[in-house]
Amino acid sequence: MSVPQKPENALKRAEELIDVGKKQDALDTLHAAIQHRKVRNLWTSTIEKIMVKHLELCVELKKMRTAREGLYQYRTMCQAANISSLELVVQKFRKAAEEKVSEAKKAQDLHMKEMGDLDEMEAPQTILLRAIQANDTRQQSQDRDVHMHFRFLWDTYKVVLDVLKSNVRLEEVYHETARHAFEFCRANQRPQEFKRLCDTLRKNFQELNKHPSGGKAAAHQVNPNNADTIMRTLETRCKQLQISTELDLWGGAYLTATEIFDLMSKARPKPHLRSMYYEYLGQIFWKSDNHLFHAFACLKNLMFVKAAKQNITKEELQLLASKAVLATLCVPFQKTSDIHATLELTTEGASSPYEKAKKHAQLFNVQTVPTRDSIAQSLVEKGLLPLAAEPCKKLFALIESDFTPLSLCQDAKPFLDDIATGELFDGKLVPYITPLKQIIFFRLMKQLSEVYANMTIDNFEHAASIVPFSIAEKWMANAARQHGINIQINYSHKAIVFGAPRKVDMKSMKQPLIEIGLKLQQAMQRVAPEEQNTKEKVEKQQLSTNIVKRIEEETRLIRQRKEEIERRKEESERRKDMLERKAQARQREQEEREAEAERARQEIEREKREREREEQRKREQEMIKNKEMLEEMKKQADLSKASNLKIQGKKIQEIVAEDLTKLDPVQIMQAREAQMKRDRQEKIRQRKLESKRVDHLARALREEEQKYLDQWAEDIENEDAAYLDKAEEKLIEEQRQKHDELLKERDVLVYYARAKERQKKCEEKVVELKIERARERLKQQADAMKERDRAAKAEKERRQREEEEEERREREAREEEERREAEDREKERAAEEKKAKLEAARKRKEEEEEARKRAEEKRRQKEEEIDARRAAEAEAAKSARVAERSERPDRDREPPRRTDGDDWRSRPKADDPPLRRGGDDRDRERDRDRDPPARGGGGGGSWRDDPPRERRDDDRPLRRGDDREGWRNRGRDEDAGAGESWRRPAPAPAPRADDRDTSWRGGAARGPPPRTGTGRLDDRDRDRDREDDDKGGSAW
Repeated sequence: MSVPQKPENALKRAEELIDVGKKQDALDTLHAAIQHRKVRNLWTSTIEKIMVKHLELCVELKKMRTAREGLYQYRTMCQAANISSLELVVQKFRKAAEEKVSEAKKAQDLHMKEMGDLDEMEAPQTILLRAIQANDTRQQSQDRDVHMHFRFLWDTYKVVLDVLKSNVRLEEVYHETARHAFEFCRANQRPQEFKRLCDTLRKNFQELNKHPSGGKAAAHQVNPNNADTIMRTLETRCKQLQISTELDLWGGAYLTATEIFDLMSKARPKPHLRSMYYEYLGQIFWKSDNHLFHAFACLKNLMFVKAAKQNITKEELQLLASKAVLATLCVPFQKTSDIHATLELTTEGASSPYEKAKKHAQLFNVQTVPTRDSIAQSLVEKGLLPLAAEPCKKLFALIESDFTPLSLCQDAKPFLDDIATGELFDGKLVPYITPLKQIIFFRLMKQLSEVYANMTIDNFEHAASIVPFSIAEKWMANAARQHGINIQINYSHKAIVFGAPRKVDMKSMKQPLIEIGLKLQQAMQRVAPEEQNTKEKVEKQQLSTNIVKRIEEETRLIRQRKEEIERRKEESERRKDMLERKAQARQREQEEREAEAERARQEIEREKREREREEQRKREQEMIKNKEMLEEMKKQADLSKASNLKIQGKKIQEIVAEDLTKLDPVQIMQAREAQMKRDRQEKIRQRKLESKRVDHLARALREEEQKYLDQWAEDIENEDAAYLDKAEEKLIEEQRQKHDELLKERDVLVYYARAKERQKKCEEKVVELKIERARERLKQQADAMKERDRAAKAEKERRQREEEEEERREREAREEEERREAEDREKERAAEEKKAKLEAARKRKEEEEEARKRAEEKRRQKEEEIDARRAAEAEAAKSARVAERSERPDRDREPPRRTDGDDWRSRPKADDPPLRRGGDDRDRERDRDRDPPARGGGGGGSWRDDPPRERRDDDRPLRRGDDREGWRNRGRDEDAGAGESWRRPAPAPAPRADDRDTSWRGGAARGPPPRTGTGRLDDRDRDRDREDDDKGGSAW
């Protein structure tokens, strides 16, 4: 069968198959659509509809395996997309299965106890009947169908629990399904299935605890330590405990109680859950005839309910107190006062009564085993005894206090009869009657055995009047066996004999056995003395021969025994220390829990006080609000004259502030609403009257204005007609102008219409030509096809030859390519070496540029210092000359006398050193200070008169492979200070403009060097001479 590609088509196809009665085919179609690879991990609303229909068909056809596979696949789809959809689908699936079972139960009256195991396909008796019968009867077919429906519902519960067990967002549905399964087992009396269900739930919860807490768990994984998870699990376990007791599964109920205790130790349960726990735990101990812990459970339940439940009724509290008192009285009397010491000394191991009692005590979160006296003392000390019913209190006082043995039963009989009638608490205390009679009878027997030595049967029947003598005989035998009371019934004398208790322990039997042995030995010596003597001699001889060996053997055995004793002592001490440490740890934990409980109790009390204060504050606010509302109502009543409004039989004006505590706020609100309704109705009536007056006024106004309206309408009509005439004339003029413009536009477009017609004709001609060319091409193609067929064979041969030639060329090309690759590798290696050289040259250039910049900066700073010093000296000289002129004015007016010795410009002084070319910087500075330079051209000019020379960054010696311009601009950094070097020749004295030096190494204003050729060296020499000319002006 073909599977539709789209889910919508699959759903539509399935509905069509269902309409024609082919449900199995429809189910197969939907199942294939769910398992399809395209929608396997894709969730849509259509998939949800398909899944719902799929599960409904599975319920009708009872196909649990198909439903299970579909649910697991749908869980994978919804895990990350829409998990709430899985919840909806599961609930519908469960509801459909439950409805089917309900219909089957209504159709046939079937006793569920007679139905076989639901986990089996067929019951054993059904298999036997089918083996001996040819055909099934109608009844057998119906029973089998009902069994299949019940089995399908049971499998539904199991599958749903397995699907939802590990998803935290489906935890609520999981526990809801578990409770539905509990109700199914209770309603149909299925204890075996209930046991398996409890095991399944227990296993699922244990699997959650197996996940490592330190590891990174999935986001949807259930956390078993979460408070909400623990609370939901606790509620489910309490329901499980309840159903277990109803189905008489007391072992499973006890195991569930231990699980509930473990859960309550992790989180604080709700009060009603703890009370339910104590109640059902008491029922478990009552069913196991453990009256001690039943009484302790009743006591804990009473104490907890009294402390936790605030709104408990008096009847409920009295019932709980009466049960606790009667359960305490039903606890048997212990043989010794110290039961703990007795149990510890007489038994060892986890199966001992004391260990069992300690294990039972841990279920109540206590470390010590309670006793009858401790429970009775708690009832008296905590004030719980007065809360019980009157017969219960009387019985407690009668049994626990001193009494007269002969009148004990007569005194207790009226109270027992009051309880046994069932009128007290609807007969809930009747089960305690028989244990109470046993306790009273045993107490009577103990007192009579201590007071009397014997008694007639008639007097005994009168004393034990609460039970017949036939039952009393059985109870006396139990008293003699269990309580150690020595009682003998003498039927011949019709008397009962009381004696001292017999001592049958080992200490009492040791002396008689020794005496018997001595007497037997004496008798043997008297009967056969010679044989006895011979035997003694033989034994002495054997002893003398084996004495050494026996001594060594006995010594070895003694040593081994001592070692074993020491080892056992050490092991016992170690075990004792371990038990002491555990006891101390438990004690500390108990103290911590008690402290935590005390803190919790204080916190609860504090919250309770806060709630009470909040409630009191709310009541006060409500009182104030009611008071304000009442005052407002009084004011409105006075204004609206509605003084007949009453609240609980009192008028509003008569209510005072003291009455607010007695009035119901609801009635005040109702009265308020009634008053507001009256006021609203009154306002409506007033408004109606006002509207009637307004109507009369409006009619009068309309009658008066009617005479003016006709004239106004005529005037408006005349004005509108005049306006319309003007508008129509204006519109006609505009349309005429528009028509003229359109005519002009038409005349312009006539030429374009003609051109369009010509274009159309050209297009038709072009189409005809194209058709002719197409026909010619078709003919040419036919001819070409024939020619192509003829050339195909030749082309094939040519291609074969070309392929061989191509292979040869490819082989040669590969060889050429390998050769080229080798050459390229050589070129790349050479290029890398050249690049490395260029990089090294670039680094040297950067270093030289850095040095040049530092030298330039240093020179600039020195020039600035020289300028500043010269300016200062010039200013000082000027000031000195001004001062000298002011002091000697007459001398200034006289003409100067010129002599050879005074003319400082004519020649140098005798002591001055001769001026030489290339002098040092100090001589130049001194000469510059003494005689300012001339303003002409030539080598003697100042460096300030020369224009600034533009420097380049690539001034370096020319190397092989460098650019010509780079070589031409080299050396400028090295020659930057050449004008001040002593190797520089002295400047010539003011040459003329037309003077030229024939030497290219001359002064500053020299011409270019002589040409020696037309090659590259001439250009280099010319550039170097130009640079020397530029630098020569700055050297003097």
